Amino acid sequence: MDLLKKDIIFSDVNKLKGVGKQLSKYLKNRKIEKVKDILLNLPYSETDRSKIVSLNKLEIGKIQTIRVIVKKLNFPRIRNLPNKIICEDQTGKVEITYFNSREGYLRKLFPINEWVVVSGKISFFNKKYQITNPDYVTSLKEEDYVKQVIPKYSLTKGINEKKYRHISEQIINNLPDVEEWYENDFLKKNNFLNWKENIITLHKTKDSQNNLSRAYKRLVFDEICANFLVLSENRKKIKKRKKNKFFKSIISNEILKNLPFELTKSQKNVLKEINLDLKSDTRMFRIIQGDVGSGKTIVSLLSIANVIESKHQCALMAPTEILAKQHFELAKKI
Repeated sequence: MDLLKKDIIFSDVNKLKGVGKQLSKYLKNRKIEKVKDILLNLPYSETDRSKIVSLNKLEIGKIQTIRVIVKKLNFPRIRNLPNKIICEDQTGKVEITYFNSREGYLRKLFPINEWVVVSGKISFFNKKYQITNPDYVTSLKEEDYVKQVIPKYSLTKGINEKKYRHISEQIINNLPDVEEWYENDFLKKNNFLNWKENIITLHKTKDSQNNLSRAYKRLVFDEICANFLVLSENRKKIKKRKKNKFFKSIISNEILKNLPFELTKSQKNVLKEINLDLKSDTRMFRIIQGDVGSGKTIVSLLSIANVIESKHQCALMAPTEILAKQHFELAKKI
């Protein structure tokens, strides 16, 4: 896979090394289908595996990293009993326990009389320290990969930290250089990082957990800006030229005469603007804002009357059945 290609960001995750059909399915459960979804799936915390702890200083219930020598492998032939690996350092002993793991795999992972680095949650059972199904087991050559503060992501069944880390680091550590869409002056003025640095910062620091951090603010601004651009393009499409101009107002004028009140100045202005839109060559794209009781409904009904009189269809939508009935009764009344 060539991660230098910019379009990799929009590729399917199954293009990544180690992502097969089953893993793709699990990722889809987390709404991760494209590479960009990995970039936007931010860590919510981190796990500190950076310190090697001697066995006499283990703390029950904590995730800790140990450097131990493998002394004995125990594979019971009785079904449902766990496989156990007895390890030690200069200060004590620990049992590494596995359920449902193959003997050949464990013998390869834990070579007798060799040092290994193990990281996982510490427990205490039968007067012995234990780590059950550790998150990481590696040789001393690879211990730097384990001895880190590792981002913690919200995951789903079938994906553990180690698997997801292998996937995410393929992307985060090899991000392509993307041409920045903001001017340098704008970035400096708002104390924003460039896009690539920003994504790396969100995944490798605590900035993703702080909505006041500059990396998080940049991400939020990007999303708002993107929404504005999409809405702007949609508006251009909607405001196409219409085939027929239409506008008649005999019925609406009759309704106005018979109303027991007079429209406010604001209502008249809004109605006038809507009528000008109906007379124009382009489609109307408008939103009416106002507090409860400010008179939006009557403006809507008068506009509807003009549209229907001009032999076009119109629909009035309401969020609840009760409100829909109220509008219907009001429409009949006037």
